[in-house]
Amino acid sequence: MSRRRLATRAELLIRASAHLALASALAVALAGCVPPPGPEPTASTAPPSARPSETAEPTAAPTETAEVELFFAVSHPTDIDLIPETHELEVESDGSAIEAALAAITEGAIAPTDPDYANLWRDVPLNGVEREGAVLRVDLGGLLQGVGAEAETVAIEQLVWTATDIEPGIRALTFTVDGDVVETLGGHVDARGEFARGLAESTLSPLQIDTPAQGSTVTSPLRASGLACVFEATFGWELLQGGMVLEEGSAMSEEACPARAPWSLDLGPRQPGEYTLVITEYSMKDGSVASTDSKTFTVSGT
Repeated sequence: MSRRRLATRAELLIRASAHLALASALAVALAGCVPPPGPEPTASTAPPSARPSETAEPTAAPTETAEVELFFAVSHPTDIDLIPETHELEVESDGSAIEAALAAITEGAIAPTDPDYANLWRDVPLNGVEREGAVLRVDLGGLLQGVGAEAETVAIEQLVWTATDIEPGIRALTFTVDGDVVETLGGHVDARGEFARGLAESTLSPLQIDTPAQGSTVTSPLRASGLACVFEATFGWELLQGGMVLEEGSAMSEEACPARAPWSLDLGPRQPGEYTLVITEYSMKDGSVASTDSKTFTVSGT
């Protein structure tokens, strides 16, 4: 059964060589037809030299680097959830990290590092944001395309959770498109109200690996950690190399759901090479896979 939350839910989520050659040939041909230059003008008859216009090159606004949590979508057998990833963004010195983060998501300018995650937005310009007390108005330059009802809900949650994580003083987001209130952003969810965070246990992925990070290089002995919100605080894990299971077992978070609690796992000394850690939540009803998270990383030889 679906665990979701924000508004309504429906089904699951269901991309100038010839001209240059011609120009070059033409330039060569014309060069042979240019008449020889006339005599140099004398000092008394030479017109005043025309100074080329000195147009200043536009200077890029100075930027700063901000490390932020961006929220992406992750699909599980019965649900689509949110999961955070840490990214570094360039923020103009007179801009805001929130605006840079939301623009990176809606414009599709940034993709999750983990290939199992997805950004549900693409090619939607961000016109700007305006804060009114604890509410942030987000003005978009277009609409969501090609998403179902659940994916539209999760896409909105991407922006809500990203903005409120960067600035906890923001309580909710409202949306306009080119300055106008619209009925819906993607055809399914009423977009005329305020959107606040839902409950973490029904919005965020039940399992999350924080370390090792996807694509990272770590040292031996190997230690993993993250967050979990699972039944009886228990989940399974497997350590793989080359597609083969090297070791498996079960682990526990510090608290059971609805708490989203830390967990850690000591995986001992490991030889240099590439590994994949997979953690799995099993359904308390029938033992089927309910959710997973995985990370592929390298253990260095030093």
